[in-house]
Parts: sequence; structure tokens; C-alpha cells
Amino acid sequence: MEKRWIVREVDERIVSNLSEQLKVSPLIARILGLRGYGEPEAARRYLSSSLRSDLPSPFLMAGMETATERLALALKRKEPVCVWGDYDVDGTTGASALVLFLKEIGAQTIYYIPHRIEEGYGLNLEGIRRLSSQGVRLVVSVDCGISNYKEIEFAQGSGVDVVVVDHHEPPPDLPPALAIINPHRIDCSFPDKGLSGAGLAFYLIIGLRAKLREAGWFAASQAPDIRRYLDIVTLGTIADMVPLTGVNRLLARRGLVELGASARPGIVALKEVARITRGAVGVGQVAFQLGPRINAAGRMDAGLKVVEMLTTESLDVALRIARELDGHNRERQAMEARVLGEALSQAGTGPGPENRYSIVLGQEGWHPGVLGIVASRIVERFHRPTVVIGFSAREGKGSARSIRGFHMVQGLRRCADLLEKFGGHEYAGGLTIRQEQFPLFAGRFEEIARDSLAPEDLVPILEVDAALEFSDIGLPLFRQIDALKPFGVGNPEPLLMTGGIELFERRDFNGGARLRLRQGSRSLGGVVFGQQFRVSNNELGWEILTPGARVDLVYRLAENQWNGASTVELRVVDCRLSSGA
Repeated sequence: MEKRWIVREVDERIVSNLSEQLKVSPLIARILGLRGYGEPEAARRYLSSSLRSDLPSPFLMAGMETATERLALALKRKEPVCVWGDYDVDGTTGASALVLFLKEIGAQTIYYIPHRIEEGYGLNLEGIRRLSSQGVRLVVSVDCGISNYKEIEFAQGSGVDVVVVDHHEPPPDLPPALAIINPHRIDCSFPDKGLSGAGLAFYLIIGLRAKLREAGWFAASQAPDIRRYLDIVTLGTIADMVPLTGVNRLLARRGLVELGASARPGIVALKEVARITRGAVGVGQVAFQLGPRINAAGRMDAGLKVVEMLTTESLDVALRIARELDGHNRERQAMEARVLGEALSQAGTGPGPENRYSIVLGQEGWHPGVLGIVASRIVERFHRPTVVIGFSAREGKGSARSIRGFHMVQGLRRCADLLEKFGGHEYAGGLTIRQEQFPLFAGRFEEIARDSLAPEDLVPILEVDAALEFSDIGLPLFRQIDALKPFGVGNPEPLLMTGGIELFERRDFNGGARLRLRQGSRSLGGVVFGQQFRVSNNELGWEILTPGARVDLVYRLAENQWNGASTVELRVVDCRLSSGA
């Protein structure tokens, strides 16, 4: 799909001030300003990323005081505590970190992860009834619970206190839980609203340790070093695709170090099946190798296995589960490919996607575990708010993904009378619907999308951080940009642009092409990855990358090591013919 290139603008006075105050290059100052760090002190915190001095206090979160007091009381009374996690990646990792910490400080702890197909999302009455009969008087939900009014009301009536730890958009009427930790509450003063379920679980750990330390709980022993849990928390934070800004970036920056060095059996086993060797772990490896294997458990079988793997002390047990997860992931990939093919075929019937403002698809037998991924793929292809629904026994479970300018949960809320249940946040959601309501829902959703979006919103934007000349580019510049890691959602690796480039050599390889590029007297290497650049693919226009062409390129900088020497090269993201070429 053709993209609009936009070079982002920032006040040059901010760039000059940051460059002078922080002693960084104008390009780095520009990137900091574009990322929202225009004040020198905020930029310093971004660059230093100190857990000790830069993390906001957990007690800025509404509900934290009550939640930690109740957990401390359970610890004192030796009451069993149940951690109820969602079956997805940040639910299972957040639950695992909290379970491990509670056990470390001596709490009687059990965990409950509902089966996606048999029990569905969130708290359920039968599970609460079973826990109550076992003597559980405190349940902490992780990455779920904010929409479970009826279930929490039942729990409270059964003598079970519920602490909700959830980052999803709150409904107008909050459930009657003892405490609700959710930065999206209108009465919550916590400055960062973007934490994942795993990040919120870690914040509860920080708060509980502080509360217990204040009460003298650790008088006879040293307080636990909770940084050790950041391997698990970072896994959930990155894989859940929350913005890597603010607190998330602080956690991930240190957490990637912990993840690379972790001796935790579950992490060791997961890295082994993902074929990640010892040493540093990057955002891409978490997002595309480790995370999908964890998510596959909840999608295809039972997320319970993930918590068992991450909390076990046995490497043999961890390896057995990790191999099961690897098998589930292969099964998920095959199922995803089939459902995506059928969804794309359905999307091509009737009015083409280019004539719609939204895409709503549904079919009998589509597995609910792959619908979110399929919806994301369709958004990538057509850049439309998308809902994909699988039906079974006339009931549909769906996943929704959105684009900039369309708030998914607000859109679903305008269809509430047609839905059995829905939830989520700005860019993603889930829903349950009766099959007979599907046509009405598709029509209403399209009307809402047309009302919310302008035609230009349907053309994806490629936001460029800066236009450079080849004479500006070298390893020193690459090193400065590399120091800004970790990059990810909301904090993307800088995109750069150069115009009027002569392409004088192209060598194809399996899955890409290597390029030699010249601007003025300076030549650089470049590389294009992916099948989309094939000459036969007119849709994406990569056929213009032929020797002799004059092109404009959008790219990221990368380091190429060959025969012991390091050079900087361009990782091409998009291209177009130069004007006048």
C-alpha cells in the first residue's frame, strides 16, 4: 500500500537547547524532541533510564495503598492468596512474577489461569466458587477483571476480596472490588497510562515490598531484589506491544539485560526452543521469537502451562513445557495462515476494501486464538479498522484492531446493544456477538468508521524523523542512535530519509537485495528485506530499485560486520522515484 511520507517537525529552539545542554548531536536532540523529551531534565531521564531515581512512586496509583495493605494482612494471617491471570502473554507473565514474589516473601500462593476456549476471558463464577470452597479469601486478578462486575460482586458476597490489576479501558461503572489498580481510572494520578498487565503486576510488587519494609517485615532478612523479576516482566511488556515509552522503556531497558543473563529455568528453556543463544536479547527477539511461543499457549491450549514453566525450579519441567509451547506455536502458525487466507478471500468479495472505511469479517470455525493476529495482518494490508469473528454454535468471539484516528473501544461502545460483551483499549479490542446480529454490527461499524475517519486517515503515514545527506552518515552517528535503545511500539527506531540517490548496483539474494548507493561523492551500502520488493510486484513499486535509477529512500541505519570490519549501511523501508528522475 502506498504511503504518505511526512518529515516530522520540531521546534528548532528545542533542538538547539537540548544539543547544547546535553552535549549531543543535533540529530539526537531532534529525535529526543520528537519523542516528547523537549525539556532537558526529561531528556536526561530518558538517556539515564535509572530504575532507582526515574520510576514514579507506586503509591501515585489509585488503589495501591488498599491493595498492598490487604496483601500485607493476608501475609500476616497466613491466608492463601490466589493470583488469577489472563491467558495471554502479559497476563501469564505478570501472574508469574507476582506468584514468584509472593512465594519469596512467604505468602501461601496459588494461581489460576482460565482456559481460553472452555472458560473464556477474565474472572468466572465457577472458578471463584471453587476457590472460595478451598478457603481462598483474596484473589488478585492480573490483566483482567476490570469488566467483571457480576463476578466480583459474587466474589465479595462469598467472602472473597478481589484486587483488580488491569490495564484495559475501564467501563463507566467500576466493579465492586476491594481495590482497583488501573492507570486509566479517571481518579488515578499515576503519570504513565501505558503499562501492560505485567508492568502493573511489577508495580504492585514494588508497592508491596515498600509497604512490608515500612512495617519491618524484612527486619531479620534482606528485602528481595525485585530487579530479578524484570526478565519475566520485560517479556510480557514487549510481547504485549504496549508503548516502549516512559515506565515501560525504563523497565525494558534494564529487563533486557536481565533477560539476556537469566538463569531462570523457564527463561533458559524458552530461549533454547526459540534458538536464541546466550548473551544479549533484543526487542525483536522478544516480540517475534519468545513472545509468540508464550501467546500460543493461551491461544491454542492453556495459558496455565506458561505460569508453570516460568515458576518452576526444574529445568527438565521447564524444557518439557517449552517444547509443548513450541509445538503449539507451529500449530498456531498453520492455523493462522489458513484463517488469514480465508479472511483475505472474504475481504475481497463485495465492495473492495479500498471502498470501505472498515473491514468486518466472520466465518464459522475460525479459531478464536488466531483472530487477533489475523486482524493485525489485515490492518497492515488495508489500513482500515478491522474486526475478525469466529462463530461456533451461533455465538461469535472476535478480535479487533485499529488505526490512528479511530478509538476501537469507543467504536465498539457505540455498538453495545448488538454485542454480548466487549472490551479493550484504543487500538485493540475483543467482543462476543450472536451470529444473527453480525450483519447489523458490520453495517453499524462501517457507519461509525465513516463518521470518525477522513479519507486521508485511510492512507498510512510514514513518519520520518529527519532528512539527511550521505555526508552526515557514518558509524559515529549510528552509535549515537544505537544508544537510544530499546526501540519498539511508541518509541520506534528513528526513520531517516535521503533524496536524489543514485542506485548503481543491485545483487538479489533469497529474501532480499543488497544495493550500492551514491549521493554526491559518498557511496553507501543498503539492503532490502522481504518478498515485497520483487520486481513482479507492481503494487509496492520495488521494481524501481534497478541500477541507474535515481530514488528517494526512507531507511534505518544498521551496522554491517564483514571480515572483521564494521561499516554503516541503510536498511531500506520505502522508496520512490526522485522528482525529475
